[in-house]
Amino acid sequence: MKTIHQLVHTLSYGDAISCEVLSLKKQFNDLGIKSEVYAINEHPKLKGESIKYTELDVDFDGEVILHYSLGSPLNDLYSKLTKAKRALIYHNLTPPKWFKGTNPRIVRDIEAGVKELPELLKITDRIISDSKYNAKEIEALGFESSVLELPVDPQRWQMESNSGIVSQLQNDPSIHLIHVGRLAPNKCVEDIIKTFYFLHEKVTKDCKLWLVGIDIDTEVYSYSLKRLVNFLGLEDKVKFVGCFADSELKALYENATVYLCMSEHEGFCLPVVEAMRFGLPVLSYASSALPDTVGGGGILFSEKNHLELALLINEIATNPSLKEKLIASGKKRVENLSVEVFKDNVKELFS
Repeated sequence: MKTIHQLVHTLSYGDAISCEVLSLKKQFNDLGIKSEVYAINEHPKLKGESIKYTELDVDFDGEVILHYSLGSPLNDLYSKLTKAKRALIYHNLTPPKWFKGTNPRIVRDIEAGVKELPELLKITDRIISDSKYNAKEIEALGFESSVLELPVDPQRWQMESNSGIVSQLQNDPSIHLIHVGRLAPNKCVEDIIKTFYFLHEKVTKDCKLWLVGIDIDTEVYSYSLKRLVNFLGLEDKVKFVGCFADSELKALYENATVYLCMSEHEGFCLPVVEAMRFGLPVLSYASSALPDTVGGGGILFSEKNHLELALLINEIATNPSLKEKLIASGKKRVENLSVEVFKDNVKELFS
């Protein structure tokens, strides 16, 4: 039996890389390919889904996929494989400048990742990127890369939406602006807060901002965001909700008004796709991979004019024809990121 194992630093709950890891494992199994996930860390909700990376034999003679996003002990293990066919999926390296003054360990890990990547590419048999943007970065290093975009798996969302959050949003006619993702400096969450400030102060008081995401390793940045909210007098309007369960996140996607992304560096950005999948209009800053990911499914902007964005958010909320047009565009974009498309691409790449 053909065997393809995967190496991932952390098998997390709900993040883009881990979603691709689990989707790949399922598709491999459906294709009759044996596959296990080897990881350094594993989220408690995914207990049993991975094996400790030290258990992978360096003499394994199948294929090994390294999911690459930072410097890691996995890189050393990957380089020591003596018989395996090696594949690397490049998920991007966030420039270390974003974490300077926030977390020196992350800076060191990213810098190590930047340094190690060219050498790992030299010993890799199959190079894959999860976006055209990432493929261009690989090309700039002198290598060719196939593109395998992340899928939106409907199986992940089979549960009932959290009734408490559904009730809370449906009984509140406010504009509900949301963002989903780690509270990390490259996400520029402060710009979302500033736009929300103009929405609240200059357009309508009936609005709320939901920030969904963890701040593990970025606590300093998270603290600065909360200080900004307090300074602007928005404590009762901005909700830092941390990590949501999928049932809670589904309820938010289904009942919010607009999704706003201000990130200045993304390798793909799965939450904007999830938002479009649930019929939530998307506004996104046109940086890095976001123009490719959003495509024609949302509104891309190249200037962070907070007042103009606040007015646009209100226009979407109050103009049914515009909102429906954006919802339709988003759903059309998501059709190209279906599990069926992903399965066909996986089969073409790995069979």
